[in-house]
Amino acid sequence: MSEPESLASLSAAQLGLDPLNRSQGIMIVQTDLRGRFTYANQAYLTYMGLQSLPIGASTLQHVSPGDLPVVMHTTKQALSNPGQTFWVEFSKPLKKPWNRSRWEFMALLDRQGQPVGLQCVGYDISNAYRQAHFQEASLELLASSLKELLSPEAILQKALEAAFKVVPVAQAGSATLLHPEGYFRFVAARGYNLEALQKVYLYPQEPLSLSQHIQARVFTQADISRFNQRLDPERRAILEGPGRASAIQAMLATPVVVRDQPRAYLYLDHFEHPDAFDEVDLQHLEGLAHHVAWLLYGDELLSEARYNRYHDPQTGLTNLHGLKETLAHLSPAPRALLALRCRSLERIRRLEGEVIWAAAVQAIALVMQVELRSADRLAYEKDTFWLLLDGFDNPSDLQPVLTRLKNSVQDKLAARWPQLDFNPRAGVVFAQPSLTLPDLPQAALMALEQAQPGQVCLYEASLEQNTLEDDWLRQTLGQALRPLKSGGAPSGFCLYYQPIRALDSGALHHLEALLRWQHPERGMISPARFLSIAEEEGWMGELGDWIIGEAIARAGAWGVPVAVNLAGSQLKPGLPGRIAAHLAYHGLPPQQLILEVTEQAALNEINLSVLQNLALQGHPLHLDDFGTGFSSLERVTTLPLSAIKLGQGFVRNLGPNPSSSTSGARLMRAVKALGNSLELQVIVEGIETEAQYRFLVAKGFRLGQGYLLGRPAAITSDVQLQALRGESG
Repeated sequence: MSEPESLASLSAAQLGLDPLNRSQGIMIVQTDLRGRFTYANQAYLTYMGLQSLPIGASTLQHVSPGDLPVVMHTTKQALSNPGQTFWVEFSKPLKKPWNRSRWEFMALLDRQGQPVGLQCVGYDISNAYRQAHFQEASLELLASSLKELLSPEAILQKALEAAFKVVPVAQAGSATLLHPEGYFRFVAARGYNLEALQKVYLYPQEPLSLSQHIQARVFTQADISRFNQRLDPERRAILEGPGRASAIQAMLATPVVVRDQPRAYLYLDHFEHPDAFDEVDLQHLEGLAHHVAWLLYGDELLSEARYNRYHDPQTGLTNLHGLKETLAHLSPAPRALLALRCRSLERIRRLEGEVIWAAAVQAIALVMQVELRSADRLAYEKDTFWLLLDGFDNPSDLQPVLTRLKNSVQDKLAARWPQLDFNPRAGVVFAQPSLTLPDLPQAALMALEQAQPGQVCLYEASLEQNTLEDDWLRQTLGQALRPLKSGGAPSGFCLYYQPIRALDSGALHHLEALLRWQHPERGMISPARFLSIAEEEGWMGELGDWIIGEAIARAGAWGVPVAVNLAGSQLKPGLPGRIAAHLAYHGLPPQQLILEVTEQAALNEINLSVLQNLALQGHPLHLDDFGTGFSSLERVTTLPLSAIKLGQGFVRNLGPNPSSSTSGARLMRAVKALGNSLELQVIVEGIETEAQYRFLVAKGFRLGQGYLLGRPAAITSDVQLQALRGESG
């Protein structure tokens, strides 16, 4: 290799620099001792907007004049101290208003260790530099406005000056302020005749604020012209004359917003290019507008912040934080804290939307507030109503209060929201020495998580362990159901099948599919534990679809009708179509899939329309656990049913050795007569003894289910299936 003077003639390949062209955003430049380019990688060329390297041109031409002294000083340091690196920041003489890069300078040496040139490695810091300028301008605006008491007009003038520092592409600007009379007036300007602009007033429904935007936005000349055409000639003449509106190519307008309403506007204008402002300009001007809002309306915003701290944002009701503040200032006394959660409210939110849901929550709160005493407190947060009741220390005293609240809400709001079933589950904690008052909400939540729908659970210290167990179950269930999202089967889940038989012959009538979960460590987990969690978390739709698909596949393979239970959350308009698709895939008629629903789910007005569609498709509908609900017979008759299933309590009331003279026997005969009059099949659940079986046969009951007739089991072989077909009662 030759000596230093030949360095400029070496190719990038000879220098081993080809890989540098693939560097991600790192700029690399090499010069000779006179500062002339000998190499630059593609990242540098792109940054400078160059097609090719200007070999032999001076690199100092690529340095902003204001930064030349510091660049020259750093160059001398690097050449005077071989082997050391020196950092410098500077701007390029580019057209874009923001450019700043940081460079490491190091001397290039020949074999004798003498400097032959300079290697510069740099990267773009324009955005950080820009952000630093925004922060500096923001602090200057806040500091100047806090040092002295300024008028709103003076604050907006200072804000406009700060805006030009953070958006230097702006060529003129102005600011308007909403006056008490209800209109906007120009109060600050740069590049315009403010005295002339002050003659213009703009109402909120008029131009410049016509878009009703509450974030920064860029308007074009076409937008401005369209707005100004709606003004009267006098104001339009001012805006298009001293205001130069017809010459503006891009206007960046940013409102100063308080309580979702514009109170002032900052306008920055550019007269040459419609795309002069970029996204960062919008963000920074919007940031300045936030500062102006605090400077102009700080007291009002603080008041709003305090209100939001203690109130639920969607409903306006006192939130849990507000309730805790109340608890913190109460003296010890008998009192109860109740946490109430109503599942049907979530259904209203899902079907009707947030606005209708919030209105329903507010209406429930108003009804309950009327029923409560003046000393009682009501709050709401995260789908939970909170009731703080003074003077209560006995669970039996609470039940009448809850009953009165439930009945009042249902009576007054059922007509307005037919889908509202206000039968909340409740967690209750009483003030006690082992709990501080601020601890009561957490204790009530623990009790609430253990309560079943429509039930009340009292806090006990042991619930803390139960809560940990519930958290584990919730997390583990979510993991087990995750494969459903990708079309797979839930981990550890399977279907057991229990026979429903003709009581006179023992012949198999159909099978009921029952969900089971076998955990690898905990073993079989009861459906009573996990089904309610699946409902609460919104997982029942996907899980239910999987159950339906499995049941239809088995019905097709075995030639036996299969019944599945439908949860209320599954009864959505798309369900009939999805079931029809499963049936078509397996080539089965709808009669092979029997659908069971509970009274509570079936009598919901929205669910009823879905059930009617399913019945029209040809599916037999069975009302499960008849007699355990709270509905009237009149409403039951509106359902498109083919059978009712008597809850196990009917047979349990008969006892192990039934007698025709007991009240339980008379009730059974009455229900059978009801089924006959409605032309419905009656299926008796819970048959466990021979005596019960003989009694039911003697009384003319035709179909039954229970351990005596066959326990739920997985069917994994033809032998099991044949045994079910041939097994007699």
